[in-house]
Amino acid sequence: MPTLEQAFHRLFPRHPRTKSPFDFPPLLPADLFAYCGYLLDVSGAYHHISPVTAIPTPTADKALLVSDAYATNVRDIGRSWLDNRDGKRWLPLPPPAVVEMWAELGRHADQPLVAPDQASAIPTWWTIALGLFAIADEASINIGFAGGNPFYAPVLSSYQQQGLSASSLSRLPVSPTSISTANVNIVCVLPKSRTPSVGCTLRSLSHNLALLPPRGVVRTRWIASPFDQTPVGRESIEPTTRSGFDIGLMLIPFPFAVEDAAFCPHISPLQPELGWFSMNPTWFPARSDSAKRRQLLKYILGLIEAAEAAGEEVNGIVLPELAIDHAFLSYLGRELGKNPKIDFIIAGLHDNKEGEPRNTVAIVPLFLKGDQGARISKGWEELLLTREKHHRWKIDTPQAETYQLKGLRPPAAASAAGSASFDWWEKIDIRSRRLDMLVYRGLTTITTLICEDLARVDPCQQVLRAIGPNLVVALLMDGPQLRDRWSGRYAASLADDPGSSVLSFTSYALIARQNQFSEFPDSQAVALWKDEASGTKVIDLPRNADAIVLRLKGVIKQESTLDGRPDGYNSHRWQLVGQNTIAAPRGTCPAWVVSGNAR
Repeated sequence: MPTLEQAFHRLFPRHPRTKSPFDFPPLLPADLFAYCGYLLDVSGAYHHISPVTAIPTPTADKALLVSDAYATNVRDIGRSWLDNRDGKRWLPLPPPAVVEMWAELGRHADQPLVAPDQASAIPTWWTIALGLFAIADEASINIGFAGGNPFYAPVLSSYQQQGLSASSLSRLPVSPTSISTANVNIVCVLPKSRTPSVGCTLRSLSHNLALLPPRGVVRTRWIASPFDQTPVGRESIEPTTRSGFDIGLMLIPFPFAVEDAAFCPHISPLQPELGWFSMNPTWFPARSDSAKRRQLLKYILGLIEAAEAAGEEVNGIVLPELAIDHAFLSYLGRELGKNPKIDFIIAGLHDNKEGEPRNTVAIVPLFLKGDQGARISKGWEELLLTREKHHRWKIDTPQAETYQLKGLRPPAAASAAGSASFDWWEKIDIRSRRLDMLVYRGLTTITTLICEDLARVDPCQQVLRAIGPNLVVALLMDGPQLRDRWSGRYAASLADDPGSSVLSFTSYALIARQNQFSEFPDSQAVALWKDEASGTKVIDLPRNADAIVLRLKGVIKQESTLDGRPDGYNSHRWQLVGQNTIAAPRGTCPAWVVSGNAR
């Protein structure tokens, strides 16, 4: 078992082996956080945390006790680090209290990282590591968000090297996978939005920084505007006076219909017991059909105009899984980029830039322009963020029968063998796992999932729960979004821990097939909203409507860490406060959009 000093060299291999790492603490709070977080995690120390109470507990000898005085002390030291400038250095130096605690930790450098099972008391260094971990977290308030934090300056400086301007973005802004210099093949550190209010976990122990898995397990990018660095931090936001603390999302559940022929079966002679299917997007015009693509663009623009005429403000457009292709998204982005109120587009794509079949989620983050006046006029395509689905869709025989997907019935060989059920797997490549965390309006984070990604427990879920994005948008091609279906159950889980607001949103196509062919009651539920305050809400699409606008309000709240540190109302959640259904203006909805036959 490695010692504390060996653990440091593992995380920071460039540090000279001939020099003790405990001579002076790390200059970046994120590095101190990475090291102490690694110690607390591997040793299991964090789950021994217990508040000081008037009644002693039976296991007090194994408890890592924290008190109100401890919480106040580490908060004061952390904030003093922010102010500890000497006028000569770019970054504030660690305050004397941190230097002393670091030296004290060094006196235990030869201690094993994991205490023997028979130990009757906690190691002394646990208390020191916990205090330094909390101090590093407190020194990182607002890091990665508008309002700034001097320790984010090394990340921001990379923007200057790319020659960004208000009129052109020559390439995607630098998106760090870690803001610590620790070995990213062991641990990553990124900013954080929400602190879970339940459970005894390491992620419940910080407000501002998140300890994440190695980059090779899941690559998480933190994407923020280089322009949106106003001197107003989240901590100063008043719950009811912040202007612009609301957003409007337009949900367009396209495609509205899908043909059975869109699901193409594949059986390998070498593996007759295993079925595959690929998607043939018959609901979407071919790349060569510019006329129908113009019709679809006019239809979407008409929906936005209709919403604005109804008094709704539309800041984001959301299209479901597999809805459109890459080329059309670029086309749509160029047009919507002319509307100063549209901040982003989130869409499911069924191909990549080269036109090769894919299942990806894409975001056009026009809000990365910041407050530079006119909308970015060129080079914006480099801002387009795409990531591929992490898990294959499995369609079993009951599902195929519910949606009457005749091509996905059990093959003859399976039927002859007496098998009543057969599984069909989506024929896509599973590539490296990645998540994008986008900082929106300088104070909130948004991320996206694709269908099964919402349900599967894998490292991406670990990242979601550690960072706690304020808004999670899950795109689906699925049946009705009801409380008791799988999407409702998993959305509820994320709303509980870490407290994210979750929107699951499907196209209407499979709902229409279920309504037409199955014995289930008719449903119009294209979306499901879940937040920790207002609960779960089913969002229906009336038969005379084409889209829905959701009105979301940011609500400030106070959160506390596992060791009792409040964040001073420096967090917020998104709540659904209203919705409106939108019908396309007369003559703007093409017949092929309704029929699902665009080819």
